Amino acid sequence: TGSLALLSDAAHMLGDVGALALALGAAQVAQLAATRAQSFGFRRAEPLGAFVNALTMLLAGGWIAYEAVHRLAVGAPEVAGLPILIVGSVGLAVNLGSAWVLARADHGNLNVRGALLHMLADALGSVGAIVAALLVMAGVMAADAVVSLLIAALVLWATWGLLRTSAAVLLEFAPPGIDVKVVHDAIGRVPGVRGLHDLHIWSLDGRHTLLSAHVQVALQAERDDVTRAVSAHLEERFGIRHVTLQVEAEGDCAGGGC
Repeated sequence: TGSLALLSDAAHMLGDVGALALALGAAQVAQLAATRAQSFGFRRAEPLGAFVNALTMLLAGGWIAYEAVHRLAVGAPEVAGLPILIVGSVGLAVNLGSAWVLARADHGNLNVRGALLHMLADALGSVGAIVAALLVMAGVMAADAVVSLLIAALVLWATWGLLRTSAAVLLEFAPPGIDVKVVHDAIGRVPGVRGLHDLHIWSLDGRHTLLSAHVQVALQAERDDVTRAVSAHLEERFGIRHVTLQVEAEGDCAGGGC
């Protein structure tokens, strides 16, 4: 047909085959048991898969935008409207069916979220192809490139959030909703705690939060009580269950040797 809108929709769907395969593979790898060498297991495979998916979507959106601008600059070519309408309608049905299946899966899983984003972007692509077909059949040839440009903008906007979230997990930023200063102050108010440093809060997969810290106490005899109190407080207030604490007597770190 020569339609850029239909071509971009086809490119997205071809990319989704790879994206879904990557999501499935990452989900399987993430379930592998931890080993001595891989002590945390492979849970980071899920955000890594989501990050790769987001990058491919950005590349696809950028290519579509470039081609659309090029066609508008040199003059929109003639395209066949009816075949675009038929294929776009079939594509929309397939994409919505796939998105419905993925929407029933784990919403907190970045990997599934990435695959779902691909499906929804393709559904938008199919809608755009249908709109472009109707306008082309009405004699507006430039509609094919214009609609493709709008689809590219929507894809890039939607993908940015996934790219930012998955990158934050891979870079071990504090999870969304966790204010490190608030956690620091909360631990500092636990009875028996005299000081706190080297506080780290991160996530391996975007769902489970991990924390490690050095906690100072007045007497080493208090360390067990303080450890239990801090761990219970973190779980009750922040939902953080994987906690590693190094308890030190007050003054032990004066020379920085802890």
